Amino acid sequence: MTIEAAIEEIKKFWNDEEELPFGLSDHAEHIERLEKEFGRTLPEDLRKYISSYTPAEDFYFLTAGNPIVVYGIDNLKYVQDGYNYDSAAKSELEDWDKGSFLFADEGADPILINMDAPENGILRLEHGAGNWDYGDVIADNFAQFLLCSAALHHALSNFEEEGIVDDDKGFCLAQGAAKWYFPKMKKWAGKHYEIWCGVFDNN
Repeated sequence: MTIEAAIEEIKKFWNDEEELPFGLSDHAEHIERLEKEFGRTLPEDLRKYISSYTPAEDFYFLTAGNPIVVYGIDNLKYVQDGYNYDSAAKSELEDWDKGSFLFADEGADPILINMDAPENGILRLEHGAGNWDYGDVIADNFAQFLLCSAALHHALSNFEEEGIVDDDKGFCLAQGAAKWYFPKMKKWAGKHYEIWCGVFDNN
């Protein structure tokens, strides 16, 4: 699925009362800035995401825990405090892979693409694990990442008043949301279904 197709799919279910900020701005002028900061040519899919689909401001997708924060254009940069830079010591952190391009986070867990191997997809690494060796591939590409993030946000915010039911039956997505979300995600998330749905006991 292309990122254009993903946005069109999202528009079919997105609540019109909430702005969908992806694809509304032209940020092509930031490509040169970022390639200068990183000292390299950015992969084509990343260039396309930055120039045409990065939101103007940070955007928050709801999840079952900490929200996913998709960075606005001005927060796409080489220096990322706490990841590749220690602002207190004013020094770079050597354990960060210089090929990583951070564009979102979930409770400080970095969400990124490895520019040396973009075919490996969208990664979410574990912050505070002592190194960056632990994490998951959560999507094949930006299109799948945005579609799955938007679907979870929709399920949690546009069905029942309380999107999550935590009782003796377990930690579950509310009934109406579950009837919509889980079948959709079997198609949209594919092999990453467990990443997006496994937290819910009724998946």
